[in-house]
Amino acid sequence: MRPDLRSLPRWMLFVALLTALPAAAGKIQLGDDAVLNVNALLHPQMQLVKDGAPVGGVGTDFFLRRVRLLVFGSITRRLSFFIDTDQPNLGKNGDWNPAFFIQDATIAYEVADKTWVEAGFILAPLSHQSLQGAIALHTVDYHSDLIRFPLGVGKVWRDMGVQVRGFAGPLTYRAAILNGVEGSRLENGQIVNPDDLPRFVGHARYNVFGREEDLFLRGIYFTDHPLLSFGIGGDYQYSAIATASGVHDAVALAADVFLDLPVGEDQEFIFQSNVFSWQQGYDNPRSGTGFFVELGYRIGIVEPVLSGEYFNGRVDAQDLLTLRPGFNLWFQKHTFNLKTEVALSRAGDLSNASTGITGTAQLQLFY
Repeated sequence: MRPDLRSLPRWMLFVALLTALPAAAGKIQLGDDAVLNVNALLHPQMQLVKDGAPVGGVGTDFFLRRVRLLVFGSITRRLSFFIDTDQPNLGKNGDWNPAFFIQDATIAYEVADKTWVEAGFILAPLSHQSLQGAIALHTVDYHSDLIRFPLGVGKVWRDMGVQVRGFAGPLTYRAAILNGVEGSRLENGQIVNPDDLPRFVGHARYNVFGREEDLFLRGIYFTDHPLLSFGIGGDYQYSAIATASGVHDAVALAADVFLDLPVGEDQEFIFQSNVFSWQQGYDNPRSGTGFFVELGYRIGIVEPVLSGEYFNGRVDAQDLLTLRPGFNLWFQKHTFNLKTEVALSRAGDLSNASTGITGTAQLQLFY
């Protein structure tokens, strides 16, 4: 079979790009202000689950918690973009067909110094935890049992809309108008969001020491100067939730504190706590109040970590209590690390619930 010479220029360009990417470490300078970054994030994970085997023994599972491709950069000094994909939990419990989807897709324009207007598929700005990027988590994973945005809204805490983000002295702010729950008439005759109004989400932080300027916040910074900030957030959409008792507004409030304190040479103390209040109808099992705490002390590459979370459901027997002792090894900070934890959890009626035990080890490669 004769080769198709018409495709030769395209293959030459492809080979040239592959050759150039390692030397540029994923960053391609296209002009004075134009930059293209291409990165990958891998989270191979192993879990040991109490009573997870068919006959009641310890179940084992190896899978990819995350596999992401990130493409982002700037076109001019003020115009930038960010896109990434995900196919989470690939191979978990033998499922090799999880959805592949766009995780983030935003265009940002810096309208004034350190003030951006962003549009696209945006991370809803409620709290420090919900604004953290998976690349820079302090613990193995998010405290996702406490993040209870209305079901069916956006995807993975993201929603379509527009946001203003910026700084005013020690204050950091984000204010977003998002799509939220679409107005519709349900099969039972209830009408949610009858006027098809948008969703409003906002977050403000007061930075006592330092300032977190990343689009996606971090759970640990490996910093040589102290970071201390306090945040509040709110999320509201009118008549967005339907339950057996009627149609209710979707309301969420959050408050948090974050501390990353360097201590001595190549050591730091990390503390974070977020509190959430979710109001989506008094008979909705997703309504209630919860909080989590993270503590860690890093000495070089070694860090013991302790975190825990609690949720008090508005509906009886919908509570949650989890304790997560862990141990991290930061071989190359966020580029390459190993995080481990043992989660001891109770859910439902805590006084009578059995204790679930899950051990997790997760490698991270970000390049």
